[in-house]
Amino acid sequence: MARLTHMKQWTLAFRALTRRKGFATAVVAILGLGIGANTAVFSVVDAVLLRPQPYPDAGRLVTVMEANPSQSERVSLLAPARLEDWNRMNRTFEGIAASYTENFTDLSGSEPERLAGRRVSPGYFRVFGTRPVLGRIFTPEEERDGGPNAAMISYGLWSRRYHRAADAVGKRLIIGGKGFTIVGVMPAEFTSAEVDAWLPAQVNAFLMRLRDARFYAGVGRMKPGVTVAQAQADLARVQQRLGEQFPATDKGWSAEVRDLKEARVGQYRRTLLFVFGAVLLLLLIAVANIAGLMLTQLQQREREMAIRSSIGARRGQILAAVMREIALLAGIGAAVGCGVAAWLLQALGRMFATLPTAGRLQMGWTALAFAALAGTGAAMLCGLLPALAATRANLAAILAQAGRGGSGHTHQWQRGLVAGQVALTVLLLASAGLMLRSYYNLAHVDLGFDASHTMTFHMGAAWDEDRARVGQLQEALLDQLRASPGVQAAGFANFLPASGATLRYQVQLVETAAAGDGGRITAGERSISRGYLAAMGAPILAGADCPELRQLALWKAGKVLVNRRFAEMFGGGRNLVGQHLRMLDQGYAPDARAAEIVGIAGDVREDAANVAPGPFFYVCLAPGGWPDPEYVARTAGSPAALEQAIRGIVRRVDPSRAVFGVKRVNEVLEGSLEEPRWKSRVVTVFAAAAMLLAAVGLYGLVALMVTARTREIGVRMTLGAQPGRIVGGLLAGVGRLVGIGAGVGLGLTWMAGRAMRSLLYGVSPMDVLTLMGAVGCLAAVAAVAAWVPARRAARIDPLAAMRGEF
Repeated sequence: MARLTHMKQWTLAFRALTRRKGFATAVVAILGLGIGANTAVFSVVDAVLLRPQPYPDAGRLVTVMEANPSQSERVSLLAPARLEDWNRMNRTFEGIAASYTENFTDLSGSEPERLAGRRVSPGYFRVFGTRPVLGRIFTPEEERDGGPNAAMISYGLWSRRYHRAADAVGKRLIIGGKGFTIVGVMPAEFTSAEVDAWLPAQVNAFLMRLRDARFYAGVGRMKPGVTVAQAQADLARVQQRLGEQFPATDKGWSAEVRDLKEARVGQYRRTLLFVFGAVLLLLLIAVANIAGLMLTQLQQREREMAIRSSIGARRGQILAAVMREIALLAGIGAAVGCGVAAWLLQALGRMFATLPTAGRLQMGWTALAFAALAGTGAAMLCGLLPALAATRANLAAILAQAGRGGSGHTHQWQRGLVAGQVALTVLLLASAGLMLRSYYNLAHVDLGFDASHTMTFHMGAAWDEDRARVGQLQEALLDQLRASPGVQAAGFANFLPASGATLRYQVQLVETAAAGDGGRITAGERSISRGYLAAMGAPILAGADCPELRQLALWKAGKVLVNRRFAEMFGGGRNLVGQHLRMLDQGYAPDARAAEIVGIAGDVREDAANVAPGPFFYVCLAPGGWPDPEYVARTAGSPAALEQAIRGIVRRVDPSRAVFGVKRVNEVLEGSLEEPRWKSRVVTVFAAAAMLLAAVGLYGLVALMVTARTREIGVRMTLGAQPGRIVGGLLAGVGRLVGIGAGVGLGLTWMAGRAMRSLLYGVSPMDVLTLMGAVGCLAAVAAVAAWVPARRAARIDPLAAMRGEF
């Protein structure tokens, strides 16, 4: 019987909610949005920042790089010879390994396919300690120069091409005319990067002698109990000894050891925490909004609760009835929040595709439990407090004064909650405005070139191929591109601008050094062919372009261009065309280290769109000097029309070559703006949701004021008050409230300015125009939200109001 009574009470609570569908729907929607958004974003933060890396004893894994404090670019890649020395001489590591990116063209299928790959040093997979899901890792014999050709493939390639079949192990990839036997498949969580296959680097004896040939990214596993600081000191000791043994190449160099997780995700920490802070603000606004709705509802139900009390209901029974309704709303809201979180997580997975571990984003049940408990707990509390206040009131007086006025204490609660919503909404709106301004500035910055009519693509070629053959293909490809109808210029470079893929070297102006006033110059480097700058729409200010490919011998380029910034900083007012540049730490042959400066190019933002041009030099490449460059072609018409022509030309040049990455250069540049774009979009969505919630809160406040003051309004209108004056009075009260909230919100924005400064470009955190726009936008929405119930107040029938019919 007790169970039936209990069930009946919950049934009555549900029926009570169905009679107030608007209120119930609003609470469920707001609670679901707050819980869902927090769960989804916290799941991303958990996967990227909080969860350990998916390797055994991941806390012992570190990145290992070379470092030279005397250079502007302190951290450098690792040379194979030094990697071997560090493995042999250290005392704190179980092993140090390394890898570098190399894309392959695989001919084992019906069509050539480009595979994203990495070459790995001996012991690479043993350092990580992750077991393959199928097969085995490389053997020491396969990792040595001249050893058997073997390949490890990723879980993605195994699924895509081999449909997760066990017989994939033993099959062969055909790369560069050689067969590579697949020996194992790595699990999906092993890497979040786009990698299809790993091949042994098999570094030969020649490269092992080049201690300046730095191209490895190192990773190490420390011994148990060793700290990062101890490992750093140990490698510094080793490198000091190597500096004494090899002073020409190793003196002055040291090592940098960083926690692997911090190295991979540290750059995303501030951005993700900023987004998480924004969604927490949204949850706070949602909770305040729910509290406001509860206050409004309980204000309107004071008469109902008084009647229940007058017929014998105890205060605890009335409170229990109210809390059952709130519990139902909270439970349904949490369920809706689960659905919202699942949907948002899919969207965030696509949005955060470049983040480490983005491929293993999943519902964070800890986050869901926290957000659900926080949201539902806040909803219960926001219902309990006003319910306690309402049931503590003089119920007889409530019955006698029904329709004559409401609790001033309730109104103060409501005003405080709405002011808090307004303040937090101003903070979110200001943040969104600043992010949008920053993104706009980045998207419209002068990059130093105009690639609006330029296409880019790759033609597959490997570094261990016959360079003479690759050079012939490059010459033929450029010749046919330039002869195509509508093509104005064509060329290639090792990297496109604003890609973040900058190599920096120590160089010296030969003539200046001979005069006794020249030193080491740290400058960025791009390797280019003739026609590249013209195809990119970048100007040559003085001198000439690179010579034709066929005029340059392999590894003896002998010709460079420098940018205007380089000439201004180091030219001393002299014309640098005709002078010579010596590369001091390049791994080329000695006779290739001095090159004639043949031209001065305009300043291009090579590093990133938000980084001002620094000193750069452009090495004129010989045929085959960079086997897999970024080809570019400029056309007078639409660049999209070039796509089919490009594929046809590559097929004619060599049918076995894969063509990939065919797209407009502007699309590539837009990809570099992906992070500021999604930051501005995410915060804008949250700000819009916050503004909507604040509008609902203001609407509820004015509606409550109208309901509570119905009798007063009727009396004033009977005495001759004009409807417009009544409306104006209500709106003036809302205006004061919005003003107070906006002032607090601007103060919060000022306090958050330091954290936001590093996320912005070209705009101050306290930009007056942006802040005024945020406040103005909110004020306009607030005016509309308050106008509707205020206008209803102006239409009240005075006599009916005085009789209490409202």
